[in-house]
Amino acid sequence: MTRYLYTAIDKDGQAVRGALEAAGPEQALAQLAAQGLRVEAAGLRAAGESVPAGGRLSAEEAAQLGMQVADLARDSLPLEPGLQALAEELPHRRLGSVLRRIAERLDQGGSLESALALEQARLPEHLRGLVVAGIRSGRLGEVLEELVLIDQRRRHLRQNITLALAYPALLLAMIVGVFAFLGIAVAPHFAEIYRDFNMELPPMTQLFLTTCSPASGAAALVILIVFVVSIVVLWGLRPASAWTQTVLYASPVIGPLWRSHNLAEFSRMMELLLAIELPLPGALRLTADGLQAAALSAACRRAASRVDGGLSLAEAMAGSSAFPRRLQALAGQGERTATLGESFRAAAEMFEGLAATQRTFFEAILLPLLLLTIVSYVGFVLLALMLPLISLISRLSG
Repeated sequence: MTRYLYTAIDKDGQAVRGALEAAGPEQALAQLAAQGLRVEAAGLRAAGESVPAGGRLSAEEAAQLGMQVADLARDSLPLEPGLQALAEELPHRRLGSVLRRIAERLDQGGSLESALALEQARLPEHLRGLVVAGIRSGRLGEVLEELVLIDQRRRHLRQNITLALAYPALLLAMIVGVFAFLGIAVAPHFAEIYRDFNMELPPMTQLFLTTCSPASGAAALVILIVFVVSIVVLWGLRPASAWTQTVLYASPVIGPLWRSHNLAEFSRMMELLLAIELPLPGALRLTADGLQAAALSAACRRAASRVDGGLSLAEAMAGSSAFPRRLQALAGQGERTATLGESFRAAAEMFEGLAATQRTFFEAILLPLLLLTIVSYVGFVLLALMLPLISLISRLSG
């Protein structure tokens, strides 16, 4: 008998840790299931067994793992030799080591479910849960293929958002930097020249020298530094934490776009899990595990607890700012007509279309307006500086 350490989720959604003795990992998982624990959420390892080095798989590596298992399942190929071969070919060392350990456990007679449970420290919770749900529904290949598509949509949309925001962010940083340079290094020298020649300045030049002073230039430099540091911090943290999501949602341009993206991802995950007939509370919790938006993930868990308490999904969503009213209305309609999966598909398409429209509006209207503003400002600066000089040259030459 081997002593196993486990981490599981009880019927109340609380984490439970402990130890048990079993002849193997499958028997240990069966004992946990008999105790009413969520086996798909259990982390199981033999006592004294060290957690393999290398760290947790990234989102990209986890998606690639799902893709490889989906390909093998779809083609009805044996998992153990297929995973062994993939482990040798993949460039990702961490992913290769995980595939190799899963293949070894399959070779020893274990199931894919137990092999993934033993990799709890390496694999995202939602990936393991989806594999278990796919195995139990007999649709593992289909489930993992859809998960890969969801991940590809997520990465494609985030890449598009990043590219759409990078250009205006660069333009804003450049214009603020130019303003700081003009205020600190250029405007004072021109003001001194104009004073030395006792020149009568046109209103445009007076406005420029008033607004573009050393004090305003220093303030612009501080703003530029804060702006760059904020971009670096947000890029490093990504939108995973609750406070970064709050900042993103509050942004006038980024907020609506990012919110639509997160709601589309939530709806796609719910559509997938309901399609394989996973109970609604379990689908909400597994979706929460897969979401990278902390506030929306927490709202999913609260909704799951309310559904466990006897409320409908629409009632469980009500009162939460994370779920817009149109999503609540679609959920209510889906429950009344027993087409909740189709309702979430419609919601996903709606939010994806909304995100695409918002991005198109941003690129087609706001970016040209921003560029026009910058060009106009540059023209204003050139005229403000050159008009007195032209007058001075004419006076000196005359």
